[in-house]
Amino acid sequence: MENSTSAKRNRLYVGGLALIFIVSFSYIFDSKLDLNGDNCNYFMLATSLVQGHGYANLMSADYTPSNLFPPGYPLLMSIVRLFTDSIFPQKILNGLFLLGSSFLLFFFIRRNKLPDSVAFVAAAAMLLNYQVLHFATMMMSEMSFLFTSVLTCWFLAKMDEKKAFWRDPFFYLVVVTAAFNYHIRTQGIALFAAVAGYFLFTRRWKEMVGFIAGFAVCLLPWMLRNKLLGLGQSRYLDMIASANNWRPEEGVLGFGEIIGRFFDTFRMLLTKALPNSVLPYMDVNYDVATTVGEWCVALMLLGLIVVGMWRLGKYKYLFLFYMIATFGVISLFSTPSGNRYTTPLLPFLEASLLIGLYTVLSAGIQKLKIAKGFPAWILALFFLFCSYPKMQELRAINQMAYPPNYQHFFKIAEEVHKQLPPETVVCSRKPELFYMFSRTPSVMYAWSNDDKTLIEDLIRSHTDYVVLEQLGFSSTYRYLYPAVQKHPELFPVVMHLKNPDTYLLKFEREKAKEKFNK
Repeated sequence: MENSTSAKRNRLYVGGLALIFIVSFSYIFDSKLDLNGDNCNYFMLATSLVQGHGYANLMSADYTPSNLFPPGYPLLMSIVRLFTDSIFPQKILNGLFLLGSSFLLFFFIRRNKLPDSVAFVAAAAMLLNYQVLHFATMMMSEMSFLFTSVLTCWFLAKMDEKKAFWRDPFFYLVVVTAAFNYHIRTQGIALFAAVAGYFLFTRRWKEMVGFIAGFAVCLLPWMLRNKLLGLGQSRYLDMIASANNWRPEEGVLGFGEIIGRFFDTFRMLLTKALPNSVLPYMDVNYDVATTVGEWCVALMLLGLIVVGMWRLGKYKYLFLFYMIATFGVISLFSTPSGNRYTTPLLPFLEASLLIGLYTVLSAGIQKLKIAKGFPAWILALFFLFCSYPKMQELRAINQMAYPPNYQHFFKIAEEVHKQLPPETVVCSRKPELFYMFSRTPSVMYAWSNDDKTLIEDLIRSHTDYVVLEQLGFSSTYRYLYPAVQKHPELFPVVMHLKNPDTYLLKFEREKAKEKFNK
């Protein structure tokens, strides 16, 4: 009878999470292609795998091998891509990764002897967080990364400590899912550090050594492939020393400057990104110095999060190390960049915050002898009330049409697709987006103030046409426009769309060769 009651209760909680997901995901769903560009790269890499070109750049005429992104997410996308080239199912797949993450988090928290209501509220929080939902409706890697992160934690919790680890199938699942997590996003090195730290602090030395060795073995095929193809090191390593990823002419940073930027970014994550992410209604200005009030709010939230993590028993080390390692990786690999890169960590932080709030409020109520404990459902209503305005805002944004500048950009790409040969090479500021509408080889211009260097790069890339747009990126005005203005005879106008002015220019490659060879 008890097992039957427990199974019925499980179905109710799972059904409740599924209902919340269906309502929230459909409410904010965006059927359009996102304008960030990276989602196009993921889609093209998946398409390349399905079409038999290997893990290659479809925008290049000769399908050059790529290591732009790790292969994990495109590999998952390729399963859907086998059946359709529509982006709609890919977005649904991301939503399912989010839903699966909430199910796993619910059972993981409940496994640690917390009330079912607390586990449910903590798992439901991720389904109501506008930032998580925003990335769930894109073709981006955040949701698959989140799912494999929670899945690794779940497999870790399923391990039998009384059994030799090499005989425990869940140990191998921990290794494989953690390694695949890294192959989705390089940021997954934080999860590796968290699992290794968990084994270290629970004094499971053999498991720690076995995990590290197994993880390293799983990384070898990708590393060897890149080495054999001469693709060099990860682009993320170059980002560590870059003064400005968007302006290469500013050069690289010294060791002291890298350390200084690390602490600047870490402080931003703690005092601005953390409150802005776990309290979705809280507006934060990232462009001004941190105030005393922001420090106070951040430390209070951090305290509650740590209290919540402590309620997870031995798994507190897992969550704590994952939070610290993620903040460290983000601070090392990027300049201060708002809260974007914290997205896959948010469900862990939000769940810990809600557990911490429940713990503190329950202790206070019990001490005052008001009740036996604090009802967790109140936290759910509070979070829903606070989240709804942001979800309304996200829905309004997602229902908007493309801005006129992007409509013109896509219109030119569609005309290229209709009227020009499929091998036509077009240069633009957003070649990934252009390819999605033109299906022709697309390249980026060189980011150089020297017009000769830029035009010689167009010659090397066999560019046939150039798009001069007004998408709002400073590099177009800084690099491309001056070169066109200085050599107008090399860029005759083929197509001109007004308001805002957007041009398709024919690149006279042979004339350019003659001019610059002299």
